[in-house]
Parts: sequence; structure tokens; C-alpha cells
Amino acid sequence: MFVYRISKKSYINDLSGIGAGLYGGRWNPKGVNMVYTSSSIALASLEYLVHNYHLLSTADICLAKIEVGSPSPILEYQANELPENWNLQLGSQDATQQIGRDFILNGIDYVMKVPSAVVPGEFNLLLNPYHSRHVQTKIKEKIDPFVFDKRILDLVTNNN
Repeated sequence: MFVYRISKKSYINDLSGIGAGLYGGRWNPKGVNMVYTSSSIALASLEYLVHNYHLLSTADICLAKIEVGSPSPILEYQANELPENWNLQLGSQDATQQIGRDFILNGIDYVMKVPSAVVPGEFNLLLNPYHSRHVQTKIKEKIDPFVFDKRILDLVTNNN
């Protein structure tokens, strides 16, 4: 299975999840490392744009195509299984952070498939960097630099 991640060049090879652990996110509280990836390049792009539009002027954005070796059964959540308002802005994420914390700490599954808050019907795949299968996960390909179409950048920057 392949998953995708967009990052600044200086972090593209880091699959430790430490960045998410330092700041927390929708699916993990601060102090709990997690690797956020997407099921497609398009979704990875939109997720990056939503969360990092302020970094678009940099020329060091990369895309990693990551191969996840045969994971154990994937823990999967559909939107209708999540608490109400799970997809709202940061600050209303206690419930999803608890789900993510439990996923990491129980150590049973390596991959958790969760709905994207950005694109309904699409999914992000969260990797547990503490799981024994994580050592089998490898970056298979990089696009460096990963350049967004100027029209997208114009849309994002003109609306801020």
C-alpha cells in the first residue's frame, strides 16, 4: 500500500511523527507522535494547503510516496462513527485526539484510516511510529521540489 505526505524538504525523510507530537493535531494530542499521510497525492496536497498556506512561498516543499508494508488489519473510522462536530476547526478535537491516543497506545494496529475533514469521502492514513511494523515503512519516491500550480497559490494567497 502506498500513502503520500507533503512536507518541507528538511523533514521529508522523518517518519518519526515528532512534528505532530510537538504540536498536536486533529488526531493526536501534544506529546503523542503520529505520522499523518493521505491516500492520494491530491488529498495530501489539499491537506497541506489547508494547514500550511503560510509556507507556500518556500521553494523546499517535497512529496514523499511511502510504502507501508503489509499492515495488520487497518483500524478504520467512517464519519458517521465519529462524535458530532469531529471535523470542526482546532479546539474541538478532544474526542478525536482521544481516539488517536488510544490507537497509538494500544499498539495493536499500525494504520488508522480516518475521514478527511478537508474532502468528504476521502481518507487519511495515520501511522503509529511506535508499532513494530514501522521499520518496514520506507519512502519509495520523492518529488523534490513539489510545486503547486500557480493558480492554486493565487487562490490561496488572495483569500487571506
